[in-house]
Amino acid sequence: MNKFAFVAAALFASMMTPAFADCDTRNADDDKQAAAASKCYDEYLARKQNYGANVDELRANFKACNEKAGCPQNSDLLK
Repeated sequence: MNKFAFVAAALFASMMTPAFADCDTRNADDDKQAAAASKCYDEYLARKQNYGANVDELRANFKACNEKAGCPQNSDLLK
């Protein structure tokens, strides 16, 4: 019985974790914070396509945009 309780608790925790991951850009249709983070990434990609774009400046702007959106962990996407 204890094994079942542990599995049930683990399953419940794994189901609840995405509810707190507000910066996941795949949820941009439903979550305003994720939509803001998605716009940061879209802006980065659009500007990176320009010939002669300063990549260091783009990365700094991307990081600042994500911090403003409340998703500083999304800055790690560019590694």
